[in-house]
Amino acid sequence: MLNSKFFLMLMVTAIAGCAHTDPALSLQPRTSMKASDYEKVLEDWTREDRLYDGLESKLFVHATFHSPEFRKTFLLRHPDVYGRGSETARRLALTLPDAGEDIEFFFSAFTTDIRWNDFDQVDSIWRVELKSNHSESVDGEVTRVKTTANLRAIYPFITDFSRTYVVRFPRTDASGKPVLASSSEEIELHFRSALGGAKLMWKLIPVATGRREPFPPTRELVTR
Repeated sequence: MLNSKFFLMLMVTAIAGCAHTDPALSLQPRTSMKASDYEKVLEDWTREDRLYDGLESKLFVHATFHSPEFRKTFLLRHPDVYGRGSETARRLALTLPDAGEDIEFFFSAFTTDIRWNDFDQVDSIWRVELKSNHSESVDGEVTRVKTTANLRAIYPFITDFSRTYVVRFPRTDASGKPVLASSSEEIELHFRSALGGAKLMWKLIPVATGRREPFPPTRELVTR
């Protein structure tokens, strides 16, 4: 009886979370930013979702979009500890000269059965996809990242029972349309399997260019 009440509370919390409306965000980072902005920027660019089968939980997932603004505040906050020589930063591609050429997300995932937490495997039960309001879905390439104290400092939402990953997507879909464009109004990150699915969405403020052009790489934002 206690377990049923506990899971019911979790479901109520999840429903309440879904009802929350996240503000639209700009792909253009603010010009005046400080290291102390990091926690707020991390919160702005992070989403979570939960997958249930009745009262039984299947998946808890958090994901952070490595937007230009997030990359910029990351370098302001952690230039000495997480510089180019940092293994953690290298694995996340946050400080590489070509960072931004792909669309990148960090995510942590907890599954009630550890065998399901196999997002980086070739025969994974999960398919990780990204789409925007004007593009087809594209599949991501998932890499598992070792969970360390350094990683937890960057992403405090990581739990003791989670596995951590980076997923990268191409900038264009199969028809050649940009997945992330200056005119994008939203992007959706999907985790699909036979167990069910989870969806995380970021609302965006379109940049008024008059054209649906790919959002430019953020190379200038990730050099020291």
